Amino acid sequence: MNSISTARVIKAMVVAVLGTFTPALLSGAVVGVFFPQSFWYWTLGIAGLALFYIILDRVPLRLYLGALNGFSLWQLLKYGYAAPELRPTMSAAEYEWYMNWIIYSTPFRLFRDRRRKKDSSTFHHW
Repeated sequence: MNSISTARVIKAMVVAVLGTFTPALLSGAVVGVFFPQSFWYWTLGIAGLALFYIILDRVPLRLYLGALNGFSLWQLLKYGYAAPELRPTMSAAEYEWYMNWIIYSTPFRLFRDRRRKKDSSTFHHW
């Protein structure tokens, strides 16, 4: 088993927390600068929305793992915010639902597909 020191784990947790909250607050503050009378409303509102998407994209997890692996700052930022691994993806069922309802606007292809000439079945599981 790989033993990791407690100090390294705590450092990785701090990096993950700061790397998650800081960009969210900065994105809200950039907009809030243009509205000084309601600065904190804009900052906290946009930071909340940005934080929601940052967490859903699993940035804290990638920052934590990158810090545990000992990445430098630039490598850590690239890994945390741009790496495709550990990124949420659609399952096969979600992709089928998306293609049928959003792209083609036909519910679940219950009837025969006219593009497939030699298919005699009436229901497709694809």
